[in-house]
Amino acid sequence: MKKILITDFLKAGLNDYYIKKIYLDLPAFDKNYKLKKNTIYQKKWNNYKLKLHDIKKNIILYNYFLNKLTIFLNKYHNKKFSKRFWSIILGQWLYRFISSISTKWHLIKYLKKDDYIFVKKKIDFKDTIPLGIEDYTNLANSNYWNHYIFTQIIEHSFSSKFKIIEKGKIIKNNEKNKIYEKLISKNIKDTISLFIQKALNFLPQKKNVLIFSTYLSNLQELKLNFLINKSLLYYKSLRPYLLFERKEMFNFKRKNYEKLVSSNDGLKNFLGEQILKCIPSAYLENFNDIENIVNKISFPKSPKKIFTTLGITRSTLMDRYIAKNVENGASLILAQHGGAYFQHKFHFSSIHEVKISDKYLSWGNIKKKNIIRLGIIKNVNNNFEKSNKIILEIRMRSTNYTSEIKIDSGFLKGKKYLENLCTFFSLLKKTNINKNLFIKLHEKGKKASWKEKEHFLSYNSKLKFIDEKKSMIQAMNSSKLIVHTFCGTGHLESIAVNKPTLIFFTLNFNLLNNRTRNYFKKFVRLGIVHTTPESLLKMLNNLDNEKNLKEWWNCHKRQHLLKKYRQEFCLFNQEKIKDLKKIIESV
Repeated sequence: MKKILITDFLKAGLNDYYIKKIYLDLPAFDKNYKLKKNTIYQKKWNNYKLKLHDIKKNIILYNYFLNKLTIFLNKYHNKKFSKRFWSIILGQWLYRFISSISTKWHLIKYLKKDDYIFVKKKIDFKDTIPLGIEDYTNLANSNYWNHYIFTQIIEHSFSSKFKIIEKGKIIKNNEKNKIYEKLISKNIKDTISLFIQKALNFLPQKKNVLIFSTYLSNLQELKLNFLINKSLLYYKSLRPYLLFERKEMFNFKRKNYEKLVSSNDGLKNFLGEQILKCIPSAYLENFNDIENIVNKISFPKSPKKIFTTLGITRSTLMDRYIAKNVENGASLILAQHGGAYFQHKFHFSSIHEVKISDKYLSWGNIKKKNIIRLGIIKNVNNNFEKSNKIILEIRMRSTNYTSEIKIDSGFLKGKKYLENLCTFFSLLKKTNINKNLFIKLHEKGKKASWKEKEHFLSYNSKLKFIDEKKSMIQAMNSSKLIVHTFCGTGHLESIAVNKPTLIFFTLNFNLLNNRTRNYFKKFVRLGIVHTTPESLLKMLNNLDNEKNLKEWWNCHKRQHLLKKYRQEFCLFNQEKIKDLKKIIESV
């Protein structure tokens, strides 16, 4: 029987009875929310060494192509910008692009030769070129972008494995239209925020230090600004609509450039061709236009220091503004925004953000030259409500496609995570715990491609859910016990304020760095970390009443280990504003 290889969720276009659909690393479900069995996925990633090898190789490729792009783009724009400049403005895009391409490349490469059909749809190539980091993040998770990339990979090097049939054309690109409708949308909050920024920036005040989008509250940012600049200043990362509503930005024609590199290595050779085909126009055709906009924004013209947490690698305009001022001599101070940093092996954001900053403020005790321990910059607190609630946080990848290889990336990991949770929820329905347990899905849970809510309810119809838009800190304060299902931000926030916490962790401990792995092994022995549904449920049954929970959590041995972990990774700093002032002034 012939087989159609499904690489995306665009309609294939062939409905022959004698054709079987084979899904490539995609979460495809039947009407009962059961994963279809005819799925091919990265089996090698079940071996943690092979997964780490792939992540490490992508970082090596990133550094190689960053050097190549620095040379090419400086020549193209007649500039002499440093590698650090280019790393700030395009580093996040470049790594994600390489990671996404390499995943797809290896999926096709390791397919055994079979009677496969690949149905190619005609796509307007210009629809795949992003303007900046904001639309790339969305485009890379769209079906048509992934269809285009898989088509390029197959036709470039693996056409002998397939019978390629061209059928149909995407005339109206609804995915792209929705992406850009969202990017150009603005609300009253955006308008008011921008008006305040412009008004305060217009006043003749001292603006030597730019402080913006730090995860502190607005009042705390105003206070920190006043303590350092002796001025009333307020800045937030500029919203996408300021850039994406400019239609002239999309009026360009992508030229055919020579490859960045020709290589015997198939993946490197393909990347050398595709990077300049797919690079966002903000770094190429619209480079000068972006500079003109940056020169007009209501931010300090020449700050001596810039401090931000969320203002980097998320906004095309802000990245360009920061890179320009750093190139002109401004010091860049960044702060850790969440978990996984310095805990997962080969975590790109940890490497990248430390490298581009002059000083990096971490949540814990990280011994590197330019890193200073500040503690959690987010406003976590221990104002706990009296409650019987147990809240379980879901941290499932919400997209169909792997845009960056991380420790939980890939169909195999998603399937395992889902199956373990479904087993747990099935066991749970026969216990008293069921009535007190509430599930917090990711903010994008309703639109999640893995359909986790429907999946969970099919195993336990009595499950209860809290509002996914509610912050994890609010949820934490309204519960007696938190269950985290990932080694990320949530578990650090809970442990920082000494909230009774359990961690359900189904990944291989060897994907964590040595320090974290050693702690997790000790947490297993003390009943904090659980690797099976049965073990987690048994512990929840043991902690079902308040007395047992309090005695268990406050046990000296357990609290001693948690205190050490807190010092290493999630210090709760009640003097952070005072410490921030000292750090910023000393840089």
